[in-house]
Amino acid sequence: MRRIMLVVAAVLLLAVMAVPVAAQGTIVDVAASNPDFSTLVAAVQAADPAILETLSGEGPFTVFAPTNEAFNNLLTSLNLTADDLLANTELLTTVLLYHVVAGEFGSEAVVGLDGQIVPTLLEDANIGVSIVDGTVVLNDTVEVIQTDIAASNGIIHVINDVLLPQVVIEQLGLQAEATEEPTEEIVPGVSIRVAHFSPDTPNVDVYVNGEAAITDLAFGSVTDFITLPAGSYEIAVAPAGTSIEEAAIGPATFDLPEGTFITVAAVGSLEAGTLTAAIFTRDFSELPADTARVVVFHAIEDAPAVDILANGSPLISELAFPGSFTDASGNPNDGAFEIDVPAGTYDLAVVPSGATEPVVIDLPGTELVAGTYYLVAATGTLEAPAPVVIAVDAETAAALREANLNVNAMMEPEATEEAMMPMGTIVDIAAAEPTFSTLVAAVQAADPAILEALSGEGPLTVFAPTDDAFAALLEELGLTAEELLGNTELLTTVLLYHVVDGAVLAEDVIALDGQEVATLQGESVSIAVVDGGVMLNGSVNVTQTDIVATNGVIHVIDAVLLPPSVVEALGQ
Repeated sequence: MRRIMLVVAAVLLLAVMAVPVAAQGTIVDVAASNPDFSTLVAAVQAADPAILETLSGEGPFTVFAPTNEAFNNLLTSLNLTADDLLANTELLTTVLLYHVVAGEFGSEAVVGLDGQIVPTLLEDANIGVSIVDGTVVLNDTVEVIQTDIAASNGIIHVINDVLLPQVVIEQLGLQAEATEEPTEEIVPGVSIRVAHFSPDTPNVDVYVNGEAAITDLAFGSVTDFITLPAGSYEIAVAPAGTSIEEAAIGPATFDLPEGTFITVAAVGSLEAGTLTAAIFTRDFSELPADTARVVVFHAIEDAPAVDILANGSPLISELAFPGSFTDASGNPNDGAFEIDVPAGTYDLAVVPSGATEPVVIDLPGTELVAGTYYLVAATGTLEAPAPVVIAVDAETAAALREANLNVNAMMEPEATEEAMMPMGTIVDIAAAEPTFSTLVAAVQAADPAILEALSGEGPLTVFAPTDDAFAALLEELGLTAEELLGNTELLTTVLLYHVVDGAVLAEDVIALDGQEVATLQGESVSIAVVDGGVMLNGSVNVTQTDIVATNGVIHVIDAVLLPPSVVEALGQ
C-alpha cells in the first residue's frame, strides 16, 4: 500500500529532451561498432528490413541488447546453429521487436519501473521489470549488465540473455516458467486523488491507514489518480511535517467502491473551524466523438451559488459550495456538476447565480479538446479566487478504466509517457497558479502566436518567471506593468527567450551543465549547476522544477531572462 500511494508524489517520466546531445551514431551504428554485438547486428540484418530501418531512424528507442554470449546460450538451449537462427526471418523479427521499447529510458528511469511491465514494439507483448539486489532484472531471469550506451536515436542497455516473448515460447514448445508473466488474481480497483482547496490551510500531509502517503501538498494542488483495491480506507489530513495525531480532518473511514473515480478535496477554513473533506466522483466512461467532459467544482466557501457561463450563455446553473443546500430529496450537494460539451474554445466565466456580473473567475480562451476529461475548480476566496484546471486525456482515461477492472493489471503512472496525468497545457497550468499572473498577462498581450504555441501540441520547455521576478524587472527598467504589457514587440521577444523546443526535465537540464541551449527567440541560454542548483545566464536561479503539462514542462525561475539583443537595446 505504501509503495503504491507514494507514487502520487513521484516525478512522472517524459519523452527524452529534444536538445541534441553527443552520441556515437544511431543504435545500429553503435551496435555495429561493438564486436560483442556482432550476432545481434547479423540478426537485425537478417530480419525484416523494417527493423533495420526503424533502428536507424529518428526514434527515440530503448534497446535491451543481448551479447554474443547471450545468443550462444540461446542457440545451445534450442539446439540450433547460428545459420539456422538467421535463416528464420519471422522468428528473428518477432524476437528482435521484443527487445525494443518506444521512447528513451535511461538507467534511472528503468530503475523507477520496478515491479511494472513495459510495452515493447512487439504488439501485445510486455517486459516485466524488477530490481533484485540492486540489479535490473527483466522477466525475472534476464539481467541488465551494462546501461546507458547513448545513440543519436535512443539508448542501449546490455543484457546477459535473449528475451523470448510468450508467443515464441509457445511456438518452440519451451517451458515457460522462467519468462512468462505470472497470472495474478483479478482485484477490482478504485481510482482516487486528493485535492487541497482550503485557502487558509498550510501545506498538508495525507495519511492512509495510518501511513503518510502524500506529503507537503500545497493549496491549489491536486494529486494524480492512483488505483487501489476497492474497499474501506482510513484517511486523515494533518499539517505538513506533524503527525496523524495533529490531524485537522479525520481520521475517518471512507468506503471506496470498485469501478469509481473519486476526488477527496480539503475545503473550508482552518481558522473558522470549517475545514472538512468533500468527496465527489467522476465519470471516465468513453466519450462520444468531438466531445469533452467537464466537471466544475465549487470550493469557495464565502461565495454564493454560481452559474458557469460559456461564451456568455449559461452552461451550469446554481452550483454551490459542498453541503450548502439540499436537493428535493433532502440530500446535501457535493459541490460538483459534470457535463459533456462539444470540443472547442470557450470564454468561461463564473458569476453569481442568475446574474452576469460580477465575474468571480474569468477563463477566456479555454480550449476543451475532444476526448479529454477536465476538472475546473473554483478555489480560494471571493476576494481572491484561484481557479484550478486539470485535464486527463483519452488514453489515460482508458488506462484508468482498465485499472479499475483489475488493479493488479494496471501499469503504474511512471511506466510510460502515455500514462502521465498532467494538469493541462502550459497555459492552463500557468493560469491556475496565482504567482504566474503577470506571465499569463504578458502571454495574452504578446503576439497571439505565443499563446497558440503554448496551448498547442508541443512539447516545449518553459522557464517561467514569477510575479516577483517581473516586479523586479519593472523596477530595474523603471517601467510600469502597463508600459511593459503595451510593448508587444518587446514582450514577444522576451517571452520567446524563455521557451525551449522539447520537454526537458530537471535531470536533463542538469546534464547540460556548462552548455548553451537555443530558445525559440533564436538566442541561447547558458546553463550552469552551482551548489546543486541550476543557474541560467550566470544569475537567474531555477527555484522549482518539473511542473508537467500535457504539452511540455515548466521550470520556475526567480528573475526574467533578457536576451543579449534586448540587453544591448535597453543599454543595460
